[in-house]
Amino acid sequence: MNTVEASVLPYRFSASIGGFMGESYSVELRDGTLTHTTTGLDYSSPEHTPIRPTEAQWREFRRALDALNVWQWAGDYPNPGVLDGSRWSFGITYSDRALTTHGDNNYPDADGKPTNEPDPTKTFNRFLRAIRKLTGRRFE
Repeated sequence: MNTVEASVLPYRFSASIGGFMGESYSVELRDGTLTHTTTGLDYSSPEHTPIRPTEAQWREFRRALDALNVWQWAGDYPNPGVLDGSRWSFGITYSDRALTTHGDNNYPDADGKPTNEPDPTKTFNRFLRAIRKLTGRRFE
């Protein structure tokens, strides 16, 4: 097994997404291992899957974050006009960058600005794909 160098591996990583009527997904980094959790509608039987991305996967994920310029995303993307739907959060800390952000039925556009629309943007969908590629698991 490859040891991931410290500068490639974030110090902190957590992401979650879920809807009012559907499964919820989360990923959290602890001691170099990601844990992907899928929770169904009843919240009583979460499925936890440990994942150990390679150094190459971590590098590709960081490149994707940089290409999406997530570092300019706001801390909060609220949409108080929509009472149900999707809620998401993402937090990551590297030695040179950090971000903590979340949203409720609102997503960043290519410039990091909120769209105030309940449909995910192309930028946000690319972000979700980057997480799926890192984990090899569902995250939507």
